[in-house]
Amino acid sequence: MRQKNNYKDKGLLFLKGVLMGICDVIPGISGGTIAFITGIYERLINSIKNVSPELIKSIFLLLFSRKKERVEDLKENIKKIDLLFLGILFSGIFTSIFLGSRLISFMLDNYFTYTISFFIGLILASSKVIYISIENHKIKNILFGFLGVTIGIILALVVPQEVNPSYGYVFLGGFFAISAMFLPGISGSFILLIMGIYPFMLEVLHNLRDKLVYFLVFGIGAALGAFFISRLIVFLFKKDKCKTLYVLLGLVIGTLSIPIKKVLGSGVSFTIPNITGMLLLFFLGFILTLGINNFGQKKG
Repeated sequence: MRQKNNYKDKGLLFLKGVLMGICDVIPGISGGTIAFITGIYERLINSIKNVSPELIKSIFLLLFSRKKERVEDLKENIKKIDLLFLGILFSGIFTSIFLGSRLISFMLDNYFTYTISFFIGLILASSKVIYISIENHKIKNILFGFLGVTIGIILALVVPQEVNPSYGYVFLGGFFAISAMFLPGISGSFILLIMGIYPFMLEVLHNLRDKLVYFLVFGIGAALGAFFISRLIVFLFKKDKCKTLYVLLGLVIGTLSIPIKKVLGSGVSFTIPNITGMLLLFFLGFILTLGINNFGQKKG
């Protein structure tokens, strides 16, 4: 019976990873939000945080020395990172990213304005999820929200709409996109959309053989981002969680102008059928996000 429950728990963890991956490939609700509302957020962030220089050091020492104490050191460091948990979760994440990326590419190529409208609904509802999770709404905290809005608007004005990605720029994309893993509300894909390389990274996923170097560079950036950002978020949450979440909330609202501009600049004719379709998909995205959040709260 215990073994059956163990398989069930692993299966549920894999499905949570699948759901996180679907959200990570869509510029809307973040995988971090899914982790938060399904009750694995703290375990995830602590597991990533425990991928320390000591672990890397113990691996290298074991390569040059097979002494028993080296093996024990490595085992101890692996225990800290909750390796089985991360392995199952990331298997689900990568499975849905690789499968879902083709569907998203098809939707963007053939139904651009409808797809972006759906994204906008997801993003706006994610901001409400962040707001609900803030415990203290005093004026000082709200002012930090305005700071986030300002930063978001500046990003929308400064970041180029179309870029020719260099390896360095893709590296930065990986570094900043991984923030979705630790920031409930912001999607890593949304960050790539802000940076102007979201369609390019979808193409990389579809043509790994030809663009493997870009994939590896992105992965290195993501790994370093996970190392640094996980520690920064833990520090900021301990320092003042409410102010941190308000900055994040403002950032989401401020950068929302980017997908809105993409819809307005797409050349679509705003006929009654088109407007109706966009509004329906906007509300679908909005309701879907709130529904996932409410389900997670009831389960908790």
